[in-house]
Formats: sequence, structure tokens, C-alpha cells
Amino acid sequence: MPVYRKEDAKTGGFQQVREALVAFEGDVVKVESGQWGGQLVDNEGKPVAPREFFEIETTNNVPLKVTEDLSMDIAERFSFRVNMSDYEGSFWVDEFLTSADKNKILLPDGLTGKRVTFKKITREALDRKGNPTPRFNVTNFIIDKVAVKKAAIAKTVISPPSMPEQKKGIVEDDPMALVCDLAVGKTEQQLRSAAGLHPKLIGSQILPLVKTGLATTALVADGKLILVDGKYQKP
Repeated sequence: MPVYRKEDAKTGGFQQVREALVAFEGDVVKVESGQWGGQLVDNEGKPVAPREFFEIETTNNVPLKVTEDLSMDIAERFSFRVNMSDYEGSFWVDEFLTSADKNKILLPDGLTGKRVTFKKITREALDRKGNPTPRFNVTNFIIDKVAVKKAAIAKTVISPPSMPEQKKGIVEDDPMALVCDLAVGKTEQQLRSAAGLHPKLIGSQILPLVKTGLATTALVADGKLILVDGKYQKP
């Protein structure tokens, strides 16, 4: 069918894919941070500081939800960027970093090598009076879920082969029990910060597992912790 209006023109290539793709699953093979383009200027011709971005590249992709048929096959490769910001209320801080915390992903390297489901969401912008400002809305992908072999992780965490042997006649604190108690009432990020300062965990074999989220994954899998409103609690 011929097109007689500019607004009826279709997009193609990666632009069409990024607009039509709502959710997909893929293996993360690369993550990279960088800056947008060259010299930027605002409407008045004044220099604008370069914008930081976080780019994720995936392979073995499977589209899970689309608004229309994709114009390209993304099975072999797909990538997307998320603008990074230090400010609360930004898409990066309130949406993407929150999704990483919920899935126990320590950025920037925690995504690499994992099979991840990403879904697209829109963060609606509001002005100072709370009125919607659609032109500032941000739509992008966040981490929906991560494929994790919980049984294998639990075995590694509970019985680490390199744990130091206890001296005869001395009963040491159970490090996993300590982590479990320490996690109560905290978010994943708060737990990681607290564990890094705890005198009984500094330099321990368990600390790296806490920092990567594997310890809490095992405790949740064993039914010793549950996640309520983003914070850990005991059942």
C-alpha cells in the first residue's frame, strides 16, 4: 500500500526493533560504559557536558513480547544503552539500578555471562507541581529476571572448599548465620555495605559471596530469608 503521509512512514532496522521489542531473553556477553558522541550544545549554543551511558550486548536472543513483527533477526546480537545519572528520580537510579538490586546483580560486571530477561518500561515524568510532562518520559529496558542455578549456588555458599578449618575445641560463628542476621531489615545494597564493614566478615571467604549476591540467593533458596518490599526479613 502506498504511503501519502509522512507520519505513516515505517521505521526499519535497529530503530524499528528497539521500538517494537517489549521483552526479550538473552545471554549477556558484554557490558560497557561510555559517553554519548562528540561536542554537544544546547538550544542557546552553549556547551553541554557529555552524557554517560551504560551499554549491554546480548546474544542467543529470544523475543518474548513485541508490538509488531521485528524487521531484523536479533538472535545473534542485540544491544541497548541506558543513560546514566547520579540523581534520584532518574531512570538509571530509580528503575535500572533498582532492578539490578532486586535481581542481586552487582554492576557493572555482574551481568556478564548470565542469561537475563529484559523488559521495557516507561518512567513518567512529573513537574514540580506533580503534573505529567510526557515529553520528558523515559522508555527503556530494565532487568526483569536472571536465570540462576540455585542448588549449585547454595552448595557453593554453604560448603566453600577454601574455608579455613576450625581449631579443635573452638566453636566459630557460622558465617552464613551471621549474614542472615545482618540482612534482616536491609536492602541488598545496604547488606553489602554493612558486610564490608563487619569485623567478622572483613577478609572472610563469605564476603565475596555477599558482595555478588550469592549468599542471599542461597539463604532465600533455603527459606531462611524472604524479600519484602525490597528488604530482607526472616520467614
